[in-house]
Amino acid sequence: MNSIDIPTLLFWENGNSWYGSQGGARFFIKPESPGEGQEKQLAVQFWRGPLSMALSEILATASFPITEEGLAQLSAWLEERAAESAAV
Repeated sequence: MNSIDIPTLLFWENGNSWYGSQGGARFFIKPESPGEGQEKQLAVQFWRGPLSMALSEILATASFPITEEGLAQLSAWLEERAAESAAV
């Protein structure tokens, strides 16, 4: 399975959101502020199938810091979910 590519750090620091897919795996990532005084995080939602997020069941969610390390963790998390999804 190919690795999942996501945009670079600057993309997220500018407040952009992103929809992506790999095979039957679908995901949406957006920056969020968890609370006052806390660092922004990338919130990700994961689902399967051909339908939009609004018409699908969200199977997993997670949050990661907006850092290079956080992006690496996010990519690894998405690849794990996609691999699990492909095995079903």
